Amino acid sequence: MAGKKRKAAGDVPDSRPARRQSGRARKAEVKYNESDIEEAHSDGEYKADADNQAHSDAEFKADSDEASEGEGVEEASESDDEYASNLKKKGWTKKKGEDGRWQMVIDVPTAKDPGGIPYRDDRIHPNTMEFLKDLKKNNQREWLKFHDAPYRQAEKDFQTFVTDVSAVVSEIDPTIPELPIKDIIFRIYRDMRFSPDPTPYKPYFSVAWSRTGRKGPYAHYYLHIQPNGESFLGGGYYACDNATLACIREDIDLQPQQFKSILMNDNLRQTFFSGVSKDEKKVVAAFCAMSGENALKKMPKGYAIDHRDIALLKLKGFTLRRSISDEEITSENGLGIVSDMIAAIEPFITYLNHTVLPDRG
Repeated sequence: MAGKKRKAAGDVPDSRPARRQSGRARKAEVKYNESDIEEAHSDGEYKADADNQAHSDAEFKADSDEASEGEGVEEASESDDEYASNLKKKGWTKKKGEDGRWQMVIDVPTAKDPGGIPYRDDRIHPNTMEFLKDLKKNNQREWLKFHDAPYRQAEKDFQTFVTDVSAVVSEIDPTIPELPIKDIIFRIYRDMRFSPDPTPYKPYFSVAWSRTGRKGPYAHYYLHIQPNGESFLGGGYYACDNATLACIREDIDLQPQQFKSILMNDNLRQTFFSGVSKDEKKVVAAFCAMSGENALKKMPKGYAIDHRDIALLKLKGFTLRRSISDEEITSENGLGIVSDMIAAIEPFITYLNHTVLPDRG
């Protein structure tokens, strides 16, 4: 049953019509009963207290505003200094404009000056190596986008060198066709999906030649250009699939001398094992050390632990590699040095391709 509203005593009826309130407004309305009110002060005392309170609030607000204003200025000053310092580190400089105002400006990088060393197709220019050094220090998308001109210059230098090397590869190994650049060069962008390394770019240029380009089931010739002596030429199968591995292991098991004779080839041995004496066991051990990054710790399935060539059978990759110094790759004989390495590794690549995918005819 709905309760009846009680009228307060002494209420003066309002001639204006009652305004309808929403439910939310009615909930927010606060009602006081006489029993809740303490002893009332006189009007004079109430006014005096109100004035004192207002004065105190004004003083507090003034003090707060003054303090916050000072803190804001100091923080802003420090923030501006830090911001300017960071800009200077990134190459920005402070200059006075024509209108008399100070402004931060930066010079957009352009293609690097050859510095008295002309660009040639048969070698890598020193500027290309310098760019790769800078990329390693500033491996960020914003940096590479800003340095697009030096990047394009270095990329073109590498590609023209690769074009000359491709002709040499096809001449030494007729089974390798001359393919378009895009089919043999690796992109500079890293695959970051499964890597803890957050850098988006590779600090090097690389290319691989095979019968089907940089991809496919055939053994590869591989060239890696990276500053500080990290360039190298190599080849073979870095990570064999099960079928490829089974073929190579079977051949080593049945006729190991065929594989070992390839390693003992004078040109190959002197190029890739220059510090190893002409001793078959030592050369094989050096090869196992070079290719043993992913080798099995236990014997492979189907082979005895005391197999005479167990070290070779444990391998999961079959590769050769020879370092190239910065001085060699940027010298006038850069192409000649790489060509000699390709000639030295060709018997090894041919053996792998014949073993895994026998040539018909």
